[in-house]
Amino acid sequence: MTKVLVVEDDDTYLWTILRKLRPFFNAHGVPSLSEAIRVFADNGFKAVLLDIGLKDSPSEKTVRSMKQQYPNCAIVVLSGNEDPERIRQCIRDSASSYLVKGRDDQHPEILSAAIMSAIASNDVCHKAERVQKEIENGAEI
Repeated sequence: MTKVLVVEDDDTYLWTILRKLRPFFNAHGVPSLSEAIRVFADNGFKAVLLDIGLKDSPSEKTVRSMKQQYPNCAIVVLSGNEDPERIRQCIRDSASSYLVKGRDDQHPEILSAAIMSAIASNDVCHKAERVQKEIENGAEI
């Protein structure tokens, strides 16, 4: 089963989201960006469901910080912040999608579809990058 890391600093909400995801994923939760960065690499996670309003990270830097540490991770933002500029910034910083708490989190199918789509999109992008490098290095395709 695909491993997904949920980063959420509200314990009650974290457990609610984990319960919704566990029929679809091997989901684990942590309460901070620093802990997410610490555990991500060694545990085989394919995606991160990331709240950007964490106590240990300014919201405008959360996605960028995760992506800098793990450029190959698929990120789906789940936040209560509906500011259009914040949403655009997260997408510019390489989040695959942006879901709004209280709206997009009500149905496990929506959460799981967003995560599966992010993983698939991320995999395709990284495969294309590898092929491009092979072509640049003279490999025949």
